[in-house]
Amino acid sequence: MSPRSVLQSLRCSNCGAVVEVTTPAAVTITCDHCGTLGLRGDVDLETIGEVALPAPLASRFRIGTEGRLDGTPFVVRGQIQLDHGAGLWNEWAAESDDGWLWIAEAQGELHVYREVTAPGPLPGREMLPDADPDTGDFVPPLEGGDRWRAGDWTDLGGERGGTWQVREIGRGEVVTVRGELPVDLRPGTRTTYVDLTRAANEVATLDYTRPGEPELLTGRIVRADDLFLDPSTQPEHQPESVGTVRVTCGHCGGTIEASDGERALTLGCVHCGAILERGRQTDAYRAAEVEARIRTAPDVPIGARGRLRGDDLVVVGMLERSVRSGGQRYPWREYLARRSDGQYRWLVESDGHWLLAKPILPTRFTRSGKGLRSGSVLARPFSEGEAVVDQVLGEFYWQVRVGDRVEARDYVAPRDGVMVSTEVAPLELAASVGRHVEASEVEAAFPGAEAPRARGVGAIQPNPSRPGSAWRVFAVLLVLLTGSCVATRIGHANALVLESDHGPTASVVGQETVEFTEAFDVTEHDENLEIELRAATLDNGYIGVLGALVNELTGDVTTFRTAVQYYHGVSGGESWSEGSRRKRVLLGNVPMGRYRLRLATAPYDRGVGTRFHVEVRSDVPRILWFVLAMVAITIFPIIASIKSASFEGRRWANSDFSP
Repeated sequence: MSPRSVLQSLRCSNCGAVVEVTTPAAVTITCDHCGTLGLRGDVDLETIGEVALPAPLASRFRIGTEGRLDGTPFVVRGQIQLDHGAGLWNEWAAESDDGWLWIAEAQGELHVYREVTAPGPLPGREMLPDADPDTGDFVPPLEGGDRWRAGDWTDLGGERGGTWQVREIGRGEVVTVRGELPVDLRPGTRTTYVDLTRAANEVATLDYTRPGEPELLTGRIVRADDLFLDPSTQPEHQPESVGTVRVTCGHCGGTIEASDGERALTLGCVHCGAILERGRQTDAYRAAEVEARIRTAPDVPIGARGRLRGDDLVVVGMLERSVRSGGQRYPWREYLARRSDGQYRWLVESDGHWLLAKPILPTRFTRSGKGLRSGSVLARPFSEGEAVVDQVLGEFYWQVRVGDRVEARDYVAPRDGVMVSTEVAPLELAASVGRHVEASEVEAAFPGAEAPRARGVGAIQPNPSRPGSAWRVFAVLLVLLTGSCVATRIGHANALVLESDHGPTASVVGQETVEFTEAFDVTEHDENLEIELRAATLDNGYIGVLGALVNELTGDVTTFRTAVQYYHGVSGGESWSEGSRRKRVLLGNVPMGRYRLRLATAPYDRGVGTRFHVEVRSDVPRILWFVLAMVAITIFPIIASIKSASFEGRRWANSDFSP
């Protein structure tokens, strides 16, 4: 596409200058010489009227800026500057081989739209709220009525339609236009729009400005890098170059410095707390009817500059807000901070706990039961209530007053360190996602900041106890412990070193018989020996054994005593039994050497004449040691789990939705 190929030369009917037409789709054209807006004709421009120069809002675009979107080149042909009631807004008309693009700039964000043909009938004007007969602005509709409210869902139908959420319902005004536009849109025209959103970055607008069916534009939020703008065609005045303005407070006479005079619509005097406001950026500030006093000074100074979590920020304003529950007021503070690229962030402090939040589309997180989900992050409801503005200090890009109210809801995913906040007013829905920030980070980032002492547990404060990690370590240690035991048992452990049969031969009850076993070897230092006696045929009898382990080389003797006994019978019609036909004796720390067993046996009852079997095993794994090791490696994750549960209990004690 040629950025400046002249298709037609027309003459301005106001000043007679030649006006060049570069696109066949141009409907209105502004004369660069006298500022006259005209309708395109065959020879001349039909004068509509003179237009004012646009307010000098910082922008990445000017007429003639070139770029590419999804590989398709485009050229900016025209500019519309609108006032949507919350400040001026630039929209740029860009021509591409795939049709016209509309690029909207607001608070550092870029939205790119295309006009599309609706697959079916679109919602009619009967869905719009009633308008105030004096101002023309929409009157907030009643809840439960048949008119749209912010947060409602609507189906636009078809592949390009689908279900969308109403984000904002409003009316605006065309302030001025420049360049070539594919529509007849004149200064002073009142616009009527419904902004919609779905998914993480899809946006749409239903435009009811013109009579008849509404126009549907769909698009998405993009980054500046996605547009591949040609730097040589961009304006010299980049968005980082914001201008500081000084305003005199009409209440106390103090000087208020607005660091971004292009955007600030509300100024809260940092000296006395009075509020100044203006309807649009081109107007002068005037006093608003609010109480002029400062409740408390900000903990982060207005105007402080610093770098926090990778962003260069300047703190431009502070709101103190609160909700009431059970007759008690719960306040918090929100510091508005501007990034170097013009986007805004919120630094929020509540009870000494901090989070850094950024705006998102309300549909970035989707409903999942009572919570909100995005990917693997599930945020549970934490608090809700009517949030009231109690104090305004510094500058804000929208009109805000003490007493403004919205329905605020917070959802938290503490494990992921995420809070999702939504604010619902009848005509506007806003959302943000915040992450925990340590108070020490805030103080380090902003000179002069003095963070208040933290109280209790924060809504998304990281849990210092990590039972999940502790249990994962436990699982690894358990595998290693079990594996070592199995390997030891399969290897050289539990070796059979002696097996023989013995038994009392005396016929007198209790008479002792002494026998020696064959010799056997203990081949490792300080092994244990397990001596097992089994009397498989013992029945209602007892065999006592006084044993001795004799070292043939040194003569050292280790004695032990045990017995096998088994009795059974019937008593009161019920069978009973006691004892066991098998016994084990464990001898620990047996030195290496050659040994024999000396067995002195004394039988009783039917144990007389009953033989028994002896087995001796070396290096026998002990289940006791395994159990003790298990207990040792389990203690830490159990303690971590108890601490974690206690921490979470204190966190959710502050919630309106305690589990």
